[in-house]
Amino acid sequence: MVKFQNPGAFFLGTLVPDEQKFLKTLIVNAVRNGYTKFVEPCAGAFAMSHLAVQSGFKPSQIEASDVSMFTSIMGYAITGQSLEELQLKATGFTDEELLDPAIALYAWKYLNMARKAGKDYFYNYIVDMEQRRDEHVRSLREQIERAKSLLAGMSYRPLDMWKHVNEVIDDPHALVIANPPTYLAGFEKYYDTGGNMTWHEPEYSMFDPTTGLKEFMDLLKNARCLVMCYEENAPGQTAGEPVFARYNVRNGINTYLTTNRPDEAVTLAKGKKISRRSEKDLLPLDCPMLPIDFEIKENMDIQVCQIKIESARYYRKLWTHNFIGSKASLNFAIFIDRKIAGVFGLDKTAFIMGAFGGSISDYVFLVYGMTVKHSVYRLNRLVTMLAQNRHFIMELCTDLEQEKVRMLKTVQMTKYPEAKEMRGIMKLIRREKDTKFGYRLTYASELKDRTEKDTLAEWLRRETKWRTERAKVKR
Repeated sequence: MVKFQNPGAFFLGTLVPDEQKFLKTLIVNAVRNGYTKFVEPCAGAFAMSHLAVQSGFKPSQIEASDVSMFTSIMGYAITGQSLEELQLKATGFTDEELLDPAIALYAWKYLNMARKAGKDYFYNYIVDMEQRRDEHVRSLREQIERAKSLLAGMSYRPLDMWKHVNEVIDDPHALVIANPPTYLAGFEKYYDTGGNMTWHEPEYSMFDPTTGLKEFMDLLKNARCLVMCYEENAPGQTAGEPVFARYNVRNGINTYLTTNRPDEAVTLAKGKKISRRSEKDLLPLDCPMLPIDFEIKENMDIQVCQIKIESARYYRKLWTHNFIGSKASLNFAIFIDRKIAGVFGLDKTAFIMGAFGGSISDYVFLVYGMTVKHSVYRLNRLVTMLAQNRHFIMELCTDLEQEKVRMLKTVQMTKYPEAKEMRGIMKLIRREKDTKFGYRLTYASELKDRTEKDTLAEWLRRETKWRTERAKVKR
């Protein structure tokens, strides 16, 4: 016998228990640390609002919004607003019937399923709905009442997410948790009734995650509110800073919880107090840069040092035309003869995630690598080789992580089917066509047992051999 799911569970399939556990701890500690407003744009079935109440927010402190008809019916029912304002129209239902939230939800579900009735499952579903209409409506009415008992007092508006977040962007006491669509027109396709049910929908922009996630996090990166966002993305390609991940939900794609303030989010998720501070966006280091014609020798001092993200951003922007930075949780600088030669970033999210109950991966991800321009040397190859060193990686890992980690991985976006800068250093393990760049190339390598000095010497030998062979070809 087919029955409706609990409306509060419609979107919980996206957030698995480990993610909910992570967020619940974060929300509990946000309340303890002075956050007094909870904002859920793209509210769906109010999964995050339910979690916020369970975690200590009062319903009166919660603001939710969405642009879907289903969510607006639910939101109006919970907040006691008349459905007359929504101007609902549905084939086979009277205007008066549609003023009842339970019947309006029934009508939406029935017409949504009827659109797909050519398939046996959906045909059987709507037959069951017709035969047991009263039971379905009664069940929906009970579920609405349960939602009202938990969330009565919250506010809800049919509102575009961009407008909602702009209202709270400067509120230092607001926690925003967003779960936007994971594919183009995701909400539109999910809620589609084929035109058989209409309403007075608000103006909004269709969300395309390939560009929308970055636009969303760029808008909020310096916001005074704390933002958490659900993303499905490739490693190193997240729009926000990842603080939690679930790996391989489909080929090459992970799910992430990202944020505009990773240090604060991780602190809250670990149940600790936060101390808010403002940091400059760009922070140059007090050292010279390697000159373009600098001669590098084996006996020179070479060091890899961890640096602040603001310093990494400074050099990446300085050395890159039209800089659009992918984000890494760990950022490093390379110094040769006490001069900065490059920066690179690693993502250890697989291990961080494991601390909160998820599975642990066996690799560290090289998110980016960038160097000064040089007239002779291919410094980008030195960056990759330094990131491969076992002792360097082990120093970043806990005891548990050290037992698991054995590889370095990275992704190259290029118009060519091979990245020549990786030749002889890492192995190509996956090649995928990309409509924007041409190819998405995944490279991997085992970690190497060598020091920074060993790496410099090996890299110089390879560079000398490469220049000699290249000179022969040019003759």
